[in-house]
Amino acid sequence: MTAATDAPPAATVGTAGHVDHGKSTLVHALTGIDPDRLAEEKARGMTIDLGFAWLTLPGGRSVSLVDVPGHERFIHNMLAGVGGIDACLFVVAADEGVMPQTREHLDIVTLLGIDRGVVALAKTDLVDEEWLDLVEQEVREALADGSLAHAPIVPVSAREGQGLDLLLETLEHILSQPQSRQQTGGPRLPVDRAFTQPGFGTVVTGTLAGGPLDVGDMVHLYPGGARTRVRGLQTHRATENRAWPGRRVAVNLGGVAPSEVPRGTVVAASGAVTETRRVDATLRLLPSAPRALKPGERVSWHSGTAEVVAALRYLEADPMRPGAAGWVQWRLGEAVAVRKGDPYVIRRLSPPMTIGGGEIVRAQARHVPRGDAGALEGLERARRAEPAELVTAAVEAAGPLTPAEIARRTEVSLGEVTAIVDAMEREGALSVVGGYVAPAAAVDALSERIGGLLTPGAAGGLARAALPRRLEAPAALVSALLESLAADGKLVLEGGRVLPPGQAAAPRGPVADRLLAALDQGGFAPPDLSTLARAQKTPPEVLDALTAAGELVRVTPAFGLTRAGYARWREAIGEAFAANEQVTVRQLRDQLGTSRKYVLAFLEHLDARAVTRRVGEVRILLDRSWLRE
Repeated sequence: MTAATDAPPAATVGTAGHVDHGKSTLVHALTGIDPDRLAEEKARGMTIDLGFAWLTLPGGRSVSLVDVPGHERFIHNMLAGVGGIDACLFVVAADEGVMPQTREHLDIVTLLGIDRGVVALAKTDLVDEEWLDLVEQEVREALADGSLAHAPIVPVSAREGQGLDLLLETLEHILSQPQSRQQTGGPRLPVDRAFTQPGFGTVVTGTLAGGPLDVGDMVHLYPGGARTRVRGLQTHRATENRAWPGRRVAVNLGGVAPSEVPRGTVVAASGAVTETRRVDATLRLLPSAPRALKPGERVSWHSGTAEVVAALRYLEADPMRPGAAGWVQWRLGEAVAVRKGDPYVIRRLSPPMTIGGGEIVRAQARHVPRGDAGALEGLERARRAEPAELVTAAVEAAGPLTPAEIARRTEVSLGEVTAIVDAMEREGALSVVGGYVAPAAAVDALSERIGGLLTPGAAGGLARAALPRRLEAPAALVSALLESLAADGKLVLEGGRVLPPGQAAAPRGPVADRLLAALDQGGFAPPDLSTLARAQKTPPEVLDALTAAGELVRVTPAFGLTRAGYARWREAIGEAFAANEQVTVRQLRDQLGTSRKYVLAFLEHLDARAVTRRVGEVRILLDRSWLRE
C-alpha cells in the first residue's frame, strides 16, 4: 500500500431524517443527481437502500453525499450509510416538524459520535413565517441533548431553490472545522454494495478511511482474509489511479464474485482491521430505551456496514438502566472486521428500535470476571491511551517485538504501528534491529553484553548460533545487531564465529581453492559437500577454517555454498519476495532451475535463522535486513 500524503480536500456527508421529509429531493436540488437508484424507490417515493450523489462546494472541496432511508423499516440500511460520514445533513420538513424517526436518527447520529452537521428545515414553501418559527424552536429542543446540539438550522425550499446557496456555504464552513477522526492505519473500505459491472467484473462501493488506495494494490477481504487486487478505482464516476480517504469510492476487484463481498465486508490493507467474534466496549443505553437489558439478551448490533446478532455480557457488577453507561462484552453471532475505537449501535430485535451504542475498546476480547475492578481499570486505560503510549508500553513490557506482534497486543493497526515506530526511532526512543522493535536503551545494553562476552585474544571467539539463547534474545535481532557491531569495527564475524576486533581469519590455500571452485561450478545445485571433500581429500580442519572465515556456508552437512554462492541465493530469494508477498518451494525451484531438495534445505535454513516463517505451504519474509547482508 502507498503511504498517506496530503490528500485533496474531500468529505462524505450523510443525510438523515424522517421518511418523506424531502432528503432525496434536497439532494437532487443540490447536485442535479437523483439518488433513488432502485425502481421500487421511484415507485414508492422513498429511499429503501443507500443512494449516492456528489457536488463541489464553492471553496473547491469535493463532497460525496450518502442519501439514507428514513422509514423505520429501513433503518438498518440507514445505519450502514452513516457509519463512515464526516458530517450530517439532517433534514426536517417544516410542514411536519419533529417526527419519531427524526428522534431515532438523532439518537443514532449521537451514538456514532458525529458532531458536525447542519439541519435543513425543508419544504418552507408550504408554511408561513409564524409556523416556521415554531418548528425551528421544536427542532432546536430536539437537538439539545445530542451531538448536533449546536448545529446551525437553515430554512430551504428545494422546489423553489430558496436557501440552497446558504446551505452550501454553511456546509462548507462546518467541513472546514477540525475533524477528530484520524485517517491512519492503512486503507479500509466498509462495503455497502457489491455488483457486477459488464466488462469489468465485481465492483464494490463504500466510504474509504485510513489511507489512500491505489490501482494495483493487494488487499484483503475481511472477515476471511481472502486476497485480491485492486483493478480499478472510480470516485464520482471519474476513473482514478488513487482514491483518497473521506471519499465515496467504487473499487473494481479481481478474481472475486459479488457474493463473496457482501455488505459488512471490509476491503483493507493487511492488518488494518481485526477479525473478531467478541469485543469489549462501552455501552450507553438511551433514555428512551424501554428497560434495562438482561444478561445474555440478544440485539441487532451495527458497526460500519456490518449488521449481526450479538449477545450481551455485563462487565459491570450491576445491569444498566436506560440512560446509564458502563462496560460490556458483546459475543457476536458472526465474525466482523473492526478496529479499536470504532463506534457501534444496538437495536432491539422485536419490536425493532434503537436503544443504545458505544465504542469498541478491545476488538480481541478475552474472558474477564464480571465486576473485576482491575479488569475495568485496564479497559479504561486502553480506551484513554494514545496509540503511541500503547506501542511504548507493549515494547517495554514484553521486550523485543515485531511490528506485527505489537499490532496484535495493542490492537493498533499495523500501518499505524509502523508509523509510530518510525517516528520514535528518529527521536531515539526505540530501535529497530533485525525486524524487531525494542527500547533504544535495551538495545544499547544488549550490545554491551555482547562486547563483554568477547575476551581480547581468546582463541575461536564465540559461536554465533549459540548467542541468541545465551543472551535470551530473538535470533534475528542478535544477528542484525552483530552485523551492525561488525560494521562499526567493534567485533569480527567469521562464518559461524564472533571474534574480538583485530582477530585475523584463517589463510586460504590451494586445497581450499579447489573445493570452493567446485562448489561454485555447481550453481544452484552444488555437489554434495561431504562427497566432494572426500574426493578432493580436503581435511576437516580446512572445512572448519573456511566456515569460520565465512568463505563456506554449510546450509546442511551435505549442502555447502561459497560466500558468492550464498549471495546469489540471497539475491534470488529477494527477487522472489519482491514479486510476491508469499513464496512456495515450487516457485523458487522453477525460478532457480534447481531441485526441490536444495530449495527446501535453504528455506529451512532461513526458517531456523528467523529470516522466513513457514505458514502452511508458503513462506513469508520476516527479516528484510537479511536481504542486505
